[in-house]
Amino acid sequence: MEKSFSRSSKISQELQKKIAIIIQYFLRDPRFKTIITISEVIVSKDLSYAQVFVSCLEMNNNLSIKKLLVLLNKASGYIRKLLCKKLKLRIIPNIVFYHDNSFLKGNRISLLLNQLTQKKILSNKA
Repeated sequence: MEKSFSRSSKISQELQKKIAIIIQYFLRDPRFKTIITISEVIVSKDLSYAQVFVSCLEMNNNLSIKKLLVLLNKASGYIRKLLCKKLKLRIIPNIVFYHDNSFLKGNRISLLLNQLTQKKILSNKA
C-alpha cells in the first residue's frame, strides 16, 4: 500500500502551522506592522533546510518586503529555538524566508480576466 503523504510533507505542514503561530504570537518586534501569512514550506529531503514562503497583503512596496524578509531571516535563529520546544524532531531545519507573490499575480490575472469578460459583454450588446 502506497503512502499518501511522505514524512517531509507532513513535517512541512507542521512547520507551516508552528511558524505561523510563532510569528503571530511570539515575535514582539514593532517593525512587523503587517499580517504575515505562511503560504508554503518546502523541506529538503534530509530535513536540514526549510524554505518558508511568506506573503503580506498590506505591503505594496518592494522595499518594505525586502526589509521584512531581512528581519525574518535575522529572527530565524530565534524561531528555530522556539520550534525546538514545540516539535519533537531530532533535527530542526535551518529556516530561510522567501517572498511569495503568487497572491498578487493571481489577483492581477483575475482582474485582467474580469476586464476581458466585461469587454466581451459590451461587444456582444453592440
